[in-house]
Amino acid sequence: MTSDATWLLQNVVLVPMDGPDNAPLGHVRRGNMRIRGDRIVGIGDLEPRAGERTVDGKGNVALPGFVQGHVHCTQTLFRGLACDLPLLPWLQQRIWPLENAHDAASTRASAQLTFTELLAGGTTTVQTMESVRHTEVTCEEAIAAGITAIVGNCLMDETDGGVPAGLPTSAADNLARTEALWRQFHGRNGRLSIAVAPRFVLSCSDGLSRDAAALAKQCRLRVHTHAAEHPDEVKIVRTRCGRDYIEVLHDQGLLGENTSLAHCVHTSARERDLLRATKTAVLHCPSTNLKLGSGVAPIPAYLRLGLRIAIGADGAPCNDRLSMLTELRQAALLQCHAAGPGALRAEKALWLATRGGAIALGLDEEVGSLRPGLRADVALIAFDDPLLHVPTGQDPPSIAPALVYTADERHVRSVLCGGDFVKADHTMLRYDTKRVRDSAASVLPALLARAGLAR
Repeated sequence: MTSDATWLLQNVVLVPMDGPDNAPLGHVRRGNMRIRGDRIVGIGDLEPRAGERTVDGKGNVALPGFVQGHVHCTQTLFRGLACDLPLLPWLQQRIWPLENAHDAASTRASAQLTFTELLAGGTTTVQTMESVRHTEVTCEEAIAAGITAIVGNCLMDETDGGVPAGLPTSAADNLARTEALWRQFHGRNGRLSIAVAPRFVLSCSDGLSRDAAALAKQCRLRVHTHAAEHPDEVKIVRTRCGRDYIEVLHDQGLLGENTSLAHCVHTSARERDLLRATKTAVLHCPSTNLKLGSGVAPIPAYLRLGLRIAIGADGAPCNDRLSMLTELRQAALLQCHAAGPGALRAEKALWLATRGGAIALGLDEEVGSLRPGLRADVALIAFDDPLLHVPTGQDPPSIAPALVYTADERHVRSVLCGGDFVKADHTMLRYDTKRVRDSAASVLPALLARAGLAR
């Protein structure tokens, strides 16, 4: 299909995700979607035009592609290698040695694994934090995948706390790498942008954090970091800095409308007020918070404060999936337990995974909804599967519970990125999945040997 071609997706149940807070799904109805190039140009009761290509979507629900706010592509190769540990030992004993052992080839294999899994599961937009080196490889793979991505190289210059020699670098080197990525990749293909990504308070000196905030402001880049994830981490930050986690980030100049913080599981009333006052977004990673024993983030409380929230899978070694459908189910069920049934309704959870996530990442004028002018990033969910049998034409409210509580990756039939099918009728088109798997298998033994973790 040429870049200016127009075609019509027909006979789908359209879930535009553009409605008000009390009806976030928008006007759900059966209809058609017209796509020209990489954009949606019409939605609703549209008639085919003479000579126009049509694609029959009967049996499918059309959603905006999922928006994941927090992922580590560089860690996907480590899936299954860091289980049964809380956050800090997980980093010290497994993740940091493995990241330190990455070379360009293993980083590329990890990125390809990530983007294959994300696209297969209907995620078409992602914000990622990579390791200290080889982030240019992840950027190259994001462009090849066609995914919308915000990518940042991890900044860390502190050498204590079990960090392997060679992983941290000077503040100047950290920021020079980010600036080089910005000059080479920011804005490439209209879908890739670079973020400033301090890892977390314990791995960054105060000077590096302040300089990172200044670089982000100077270059008008987003800030992506971790915050208040685990009780042990929070305690150390309070002891070392003499104030709470979010207060430290605020003093360093890292909070603001262009900042998103992964986790925010343990925050005080004062910290929540700072998040609200600075318009800082929160990135919710429910499965990771469970696996690392971190706790349950107070998402309903954050929503009542008006905070912007995105959902993310985080890294494969602390999940071990990169599935938005898994995270949707976990997010909703966790709040039933923590705050009561209905605290995070299915419709709201689905909104956070699409338009809400796009708003949190500053991308809502590009992705997150099905409406004319936005990028044609679409997930087609197979509602003709008996597990998802609901009267989609007559009872739209039943769609959200089916997606949030029942659907999984087997129901993601097709996916479009920028108007192009990257998955069609359960077959991946952009990546050869066998080749991706074999490439990962070929580089893993040497990486494990370099990390001193050979099996």
